[in-house]
Amino acid sequence: MDATIIGVSKNIQRIRELINQVADTGLNTVVYGETGVGKELVVQNLYQKSNRTGKPFVKVNCAALPDTLLESEMFGYEQGAFTGAERRKRGKFEQANGGLLFLDEIGDMSLPLQSKLLHVLQGGDFSPLGSEKSVKMGACLGCCRNQSRARNGYGIR
Repeated sequence: MDATIIGVSKNIQRIRELINQVADTGLNTVVYGETGVGKELVVQNLYQKSNRTGKPFVKVNCAALPDTLLESEMFGYEQGAFTGAERRKRGKFEQANGGLLFLDEIGDMSLPLQSKLLHVLQGGDFSPLGSEKSVKMGACLGCCRNQSRARNGYGIR
């Protein structure tokens, strides 16, 4: 993954400064911007400059999956959790352990799923579907959100 940010404008310089300030803090990050401005590139750059580089970088496009599938993809599930769950599946949170979980188009996530994500962020753990056991989240989150949607009142509440 090559996440080189090209440019010399004051805005690009400011973005580089912010990336350098945030990269090793371990803080979860949300990048806002219009479509096509390079939000994913900023998240990739954060990852490359962090102490998590070389560990998993797992991407989830929240706009590409319906909520029911998105939930099982993110949290994973146990065998028998639902019809067709023939074996345990690790979710993206587990797959990204030690690295970065990149949630693209987070503003497209439903409010109930946003609430579950908030629980993970506040508690630092989650339960796969069909499990009573809690799993510690060991990944940092990098999220992208379309700025025009944010102005219209959508997004994480």
